[in-house]
Amino acid sequence: MAAHHLPRLPVLLFVFLAVHVPASHGDPALLPTTYDDSMCSDSIMCGRVSITYPFYLSNAMRETANYSGSYSCGYTDLNITCQGEGPSATPVIRLSGESYTVQDISYDSRSIILADSDVLVGGSCPAVRHNITFDEVWLYNTSSDGDLTFYFGCASLDPALLGGLDKYQIDCKGFKSPVPGGGVAFVFTSVDHEKAQQYNLASRCEEVVSVLVNGDVLKDMAGNWTNFTSGGYGYLLKQGFELNWSRMATDQCSLCEQSGGKCSYSQNMTFLGCLCHNGKVTYPYCNSTAPSSSVPLPYYLSSALYKPRWLTNKQSKLRKKTTSSST
Repeated sequence: MAAHHLPRLPVLLFVFLAVHVPASHGDPALLPTTYDDSMCSDSIMCGRVSITYPFYLSNAMRETANYSGSYSCGYTDLNITCQGEGPSATPVIRLSGESYTVQDISYDSRSIILADSDVLVGGSCPAVRHNITFDEVWLYNTSSDGDLTFYFGCASLDPALLGGLDKYQIDCKGFKSPVPGGGVAFVFTSVDHEKAQQYNLASRCEEVVSVLVNGDVLKDMAGNWTNFTSGGYGYLLKQGFELNWSRMATDQCSLCEQSGGKCSYSQNMTFLGCLCHNGKVTYPYCNSTAPSSSVPLPYYLSSALYKPRWLTNKQSKLRKKTTSSST
């Protein structure tokens, strides 16, 4: 029975493609057919930092009657607020609800330098108040990052009981503990943090906070712990940390960008359409012809077009058998 059905498989695949191709190229009706192309400006300066796609300013978002919410010309998480005006303006990005000042953006290396906004105004002995966390959808850590771990609100103990951990105690004039009641504070690099874990320091403290820092600056400073704990750590924090960005691999944005368009997203990270240079909105890419074949097809198309070797061989044998029987 199987031999009678195999020749019909290409017909079934054709029907499958006919059903799905229009769905992958059709307008999902989430955005209007045109848009104000000023929201995709080539570049806008905020202070000393150039803001351009895939970053976007929060005041450049648009509302649409066809979609319940706002949409951007750029990746959802790369939303920057420009605080102030002129050369002194400050670009700020939010990660998990916390504010970070954008110190630099390199569009060539796809990297961004951020610093905790509270730390930058916290004097020479700042206290970090939260971990650095973010959704790794578009942003991710780089190999140049290091990290520091802070212990706040720790009970004062005899140094002999701490196994030499007093070396890592913050001794900085003007330091104010973020924990009510104060207490002793410590700072460790990733190399030395094992000592704190060995003595179960966390059980003697109110709060533990880990943050990213510039790994190169950390290497230059870590050898002098006296200076480090007396204020050097604050200098390190103010140098910021680096993140890289990349497009989301699971949606149609790559097709849009390869066609010369810019991706539009909702605030819940849904790809809505492709914003083209002529003020038109299409889905999923700008030009009328498909982008280069080097772009992967959607998984349901690639799996349909793929023909396993065993199936190809079986069909070939079937054709030979049919030909020989007819002769």
